[in-house]
Amino acid sequence: EMGDDKERMKQWKRWQRNPVFSQKEVDKMVRQGVDKLTEMQLTDGGWGWFSGYGERSYPHTTAVVVHGLKIAKDNGAEIPDNVIKRGVEWLKSYEDRETEKIRMWEKRKKNTKPHPSTIDAFVRLVLSENGVFKEEMLDFQFRDKNHYGIYAKSLLGMSLHLAKDAERRDAVM
Repeated sequence: EMGDDKERMKQWKRWQRNPVFSQKEVDKMVRQGVDKLTEMQLTDGGWGWFSGYGERSYPHTTAVVVHGLKIAKDNGAEIPDNVIKRGVEWLKSYEDRETEKIRMWEKRKKNTKPHPSTIDAFVRLVLSENGVFKEEMLDFQFRDKNHYGIYAKSLLGMSLHLAKDAERRDAVM
């Protein structure tokens, strides 16, 4: 901005309150957000695109919500008991199903896939952040890392870091 700095400072102070720097306002916004996410959690523990009758949980949506709630909790937000736990349980079940699909690929069974997806890498990271380490999916992801783009490779690297596997972490790229 150009002009007199003292005049600009007066213009900036024309509002009586600044919600960006009001801890009370931030706490209120966090409570409202957590309450809304808690309401939107589906009976199976996951989250879908929209809440309501007939909705189903999606791995990416659930992983994003669990990741965000974990960060909020780590930074002092009050998260109701079992909200994160139920989300993690849903993600574990999802990962178990996807691991089985990869395992069955070689046997050419129906409903299989040859490689872990980027979603699988994100789910693995969120599970790792929550203390859930499943070696088999991590092994598949490392084995098939050359099928991943940069984003999925970075997720894999962070998962390996959390698993304290520096040797494989450093070999991802």
